[in-house]
Amino acid sequence: MVTRSPVTVWSEGSRLAAELIAPDAGEAPLPAILLCHGWAGLKEHLAERYAMRFAEAGFVCLVFDYRGWGGSDGRMISTPETPILTEAGEQTVKVRVIRDLVDPIDQVADVRACLAFLLTQEGVDPTRVGLWGSSYGGGHVIVTAAGDERVKAVVAQIGGFGSPSPKPEWTEFQRKRAADKARALIDPPVPQGIDAAPSLRGVPDVARQLFHSPIDAAPRVRAPTLFLDAEFEEYAEPAIHGHIYGVMKAAGVTTERVTYPCTHYKVYDEYYEPALEAARAWFARYL
Repeated sequence: MVTRSPVTVWSEGSRLAAELIAPDAGEAPLPAILLCHGWAGLKEHLAERYAMRFAEAGFVCLVFDYRGWGGSDGRMISTPETPILTEAGEQTVKVRVIRDLVDPIDQVADVRACLAFLLTQEGVDPTRVGLWGSSYGGGHVIVTAAGDERVKAVVAQIGGFGSPSPKPEWTEFQRKRAADKARALIDPPVPQGIDAAPSLRGVPDVARQLFHSPIDAAPRVRAPTLFLDAEFEEYAEPAIHGHIYGVMKAAGVTTERVTYPCTHYKVYDEYYEPALEAARAWFARYL
């Protein structure tokens, strides 16, 4: 029997809408998996398609919405009319709420908050907790595992990892966006309605992407890591996925890479079952 319970996770003052999906534990604590969605994904998709299946296999699962997405708090920023907040304590002020922003720094902070929640959840064995991340979330789980030895297994599915050698013109553009934000040359001084990819929902904060590099974090990961990739990946160079796998293997990490003959989204449908089974088997082996 699997039970589903809505919970709230606090991440740096923001409330994240989350859901615990757990099998009947009996008396023994169970292994657990934190599932992290991609660019504009919501927890409901992960709950139905992945967490339920993992829970049926004996894992406690936690799914969540990043801040500004789904049922989670939006990001609150000052308006030009808001007085400078120089005093601590409760105040009533006018703010602007930002939603659908893809900020990798905030999203990784949300992953870490959810991991802290899951590690201390009743019925969970904190020595057997893993991370599963897909698409942009595949990069987030690498960054998180690199900084937390409590993560005992990782699955990165069609992950977004960055580049080992970003183009100088892209770095220059990111730095320009950082200056635009600092000088409030864009309104609001958090990107909205600019820099969006035509085929993707949400606005990326490209200035914050400058400081987010899963590919640089990879050599610090020590947990056994499985990569599930698309041979004809259209959102990144497939060679980059092979590169990060090679970097971790050379660092002595227990790692494997499975590549499916498809494009990015086909891993969610045409190759859903084999990818799910590969992840389940990985967690069964290392958790």
